[in-house]
Amino acid sequence: MQGPRGTKREEFKDVINLINNIFRISNGHNPTMEKEFPLLLNENNIDNMRIIIEDGKVVSGVNFFKEDIFIEGSIIKAASIGGVCTHKDYRKRGYSSLILDDVEKKMYEDNIDIVLISGTRGLYKRRNCIEVKNFYKYTIKPKNIDIDIEVVDYKEDYLNEISDMYNQNSTRYYRTYEEFEILLEAATIPWGTYTYKKYVLIKDEKLLGYIVLRIIDEDIKYGQVIESFGNPEIIFKVLSNICLNLELDNIKYYVHIKDKINQLMDYFKKEKTYLHGTVKIINFLSFMENLRNYFIQHVPKSLMDKIKFKEDEEGYYFEIENEVLKIKDIKILTQLVFEGYDINLEDKPKIKKFLNSVFPIPFIWTANLNYQ
Repeated sequence: MQGPRGTKREEFKDVINLINNIFRISNGHNPTMEKEFPLLLNENNIDNMRIIIEDGKVVSGVNFFKEDIFIEGSIIKAASIGGVCTHKDYRKRGYSSLILDDVEKKMYEDNIDIVLISGTRGLYKRRNCIEVKNFYKYTIKPKNIDIDIEVVDYKEDYLNEISDMYNQNSTRYYRTYEEFEILLEAATIPWGTYTYKKYVLIKDEKLLGYIVLRIIDEDIKYGQVIESFGNPEIIFKVLSNICLNLELDNIKYYVHIKDKINQLMDYFKKEKTYLHGTVKIINFLSFMENLRNYFIQHVPKSLMDKIKFKEDEEGYYFEIENEVLKIKDIKILTQLVFEGYDINLEDKPKIKKFLNSVFPIPFIWTANLNYQ
């Protein structure tokens, strides 16, 4: 056995073939993984495409892509994992776990704060990756609503304007112009039961917003908004009409629980739901330091000047003067930061004020165009 290690340039196509065979061809779909995930599965990312070689061939792999995420002015270092697979003849040998050990070690060395994984299976949960319930899922039903908005198909001429709109979000993935252009095409490649629609919203020749919609044609035909921008009242009305025009049973629309701008006032159903996939804190100290600009917008500077973040073999610590909160479990720590966690802090008023003011942090919908 060779590895775990990064992919060599001459092995790149073998890795892509393995991924396509497992995720697409074996399920009767076209081999489109490289096209769908062009940032993750890219020759410029081969050192982060970690593999095991057995019997002279690539038999198992875990791929990750580094991405910066803006959180109200703070920049955190994230890594998205995808395309985790093992050849059917080499399963039950623990290869994926071995590579994930290697991946987490490399992420820590590369100063990654958090890891985002597209899956929720036991392989990840055994590694203390968790699902976090920090979004509202709105269900919108078909309805004919009169609205003075023109809804037209997206074309490249609109890229500059929708890029400007996207960059107005205080919490977002960092995207270069070229990445935005690539992702608008790659993330909307049809496969299996998935097709996509991309719309822009126009009034008086002025662009007001955009919607990227996934259409899932299974037992029922419904839609998921994977990314959008616009006034929520307009978004609701447009989605209601789209739902009717496309003969969908419903459309799902996701908004973070701390997002005060994009919540819908009208809807058929609203329920709390999980962030797509699983998440885990990789480097607590780096993560907290990178969030300082976010923290200082929500608590007084006098409090921030006193807070200390520490970590040792026994746990993770928040300290303010003589108050100390120790969290032993990385899962509880991750839940606290991303979802909120009820901790008895009556004897720690300063720490209680800090935690209640900053957690859960605002966060991106991980299944948007950046989904890798």
